[in-house]
Amino acid sequence: MIPYGWHVWRGESSQRYRFKITKTIEALPDAGGIYVMVRRTFFFWLKPIYIGKASNLQSRSDGHERWEEARKKGASERHYLCIRSESKRQKIEEDLIRRYKPKLNRMLTPRSSEDAPNHASLRSGWMSAKQYYGLNDGPRRSAEVTSVKDAKPLKPKMSAREYYGKKGKAA
Repeated sequence: MIPYGWHVWRGESSQRYRFKITKTIEALPDAGGIYVMVRRTFFFWLKPIYIGKASNLQSRSDGHERWEEARKKGASERHYLCIRSESKRQKIEEDLIRRYKPKLNRMLTPRSSEDAPNHASLRSGWMSAKQYYGLNDGPRRSAEVTSVKDAKPLKPKMSAREYYGKKGKAA
């Protein structure tokens, strides 16, 4: 028995989105929104295979080019969330893709550690990997050294013979 009803997906921004679960195309509404092709493992664990948006969910899902590929990867059901506004659909889709990184979504795969979200409201709380780990762009300098002239010369490394002496004992 597969439970039907609602499922909450969280985006990268920690925003919660409540999706309706369906297994048939006929159950999809004739409205715009976000859809998730889902693989169910161990009855209650859900893994998104593909996340997309459409201006008409029923017509988009009917002949979807990714559905067969998603079925081969184990997708057995569709989750949908009706949203009228195109900008809200874009924001929610990007938020979910950035969180779950589904196998079939290639659109928002980060290309570098500096790859910020495209939507402005998602960018506000986002930190790059450099900021998150506290990395600096340049080499670290000591606060005492202001120029190369002020820097002390480095001592040459001691050889093992100098360190241990002639008889092999530490000096």
